[in-house]
Amino acid sequence: MKNAGQHSYEHECRIRDYYAAELERHRPNERLVARENSYAGTTVRADMRTIDRTNTVRLWEFKIHASYEALGQILVYVAMARRAEGYDPLIRGVIAAFDFLPELVDTVERLNLNIELVTLPRVLALAGRIPTNHSPVAIPVIPSFTSHSFSLDVNHQPAKRQEYPK
Repeated sequence: MKNAGQHSYEHECRIRDYYAAELERHRPNERLVARENSYAGTTVRADMRTIDRTNTVRLWEFKIHASYEALGQILVYVAMARRAEGYDPLIRGVIAAFDFLPELVDTVERLNLNIELVTLPRVLALAGRIPTNHSPVAIPVIPSFTSHSFSLDVNHQPAKRQEYPK
């Protein structure tokens, strides 16, 4: 039996995988380098690693609801990456979530931590089976007509059927 933490981790992984699969659509100037990026001699691993056209590396942490834990994780990931790779290339942290603890946003801003906060598109919530706040959309049912039973005249009105003498 899985605990709540394991379920949350699995959901975050599915969300990350969907985001990574559509990375070019969300971040057209970045390319995926790795998922579950780790460094030798450590047990930590970033959820995703990307690189952009200016050679800036981004280490990503995906959360459903970002809090202090996400901030601590991304700080450790960036520190381990800089220890392993130095300061060239430029390495930045990214926290991606559906919503952020207000104090987290304030801390990143006030301390100038050089961490990007990316709000994930709500459509990705379904990847992790996370309920959204959006109302369901009614999808119209389009009737299927065969070409011989239905046609339109030049004014786009249903054509009258003609009876042919036998």
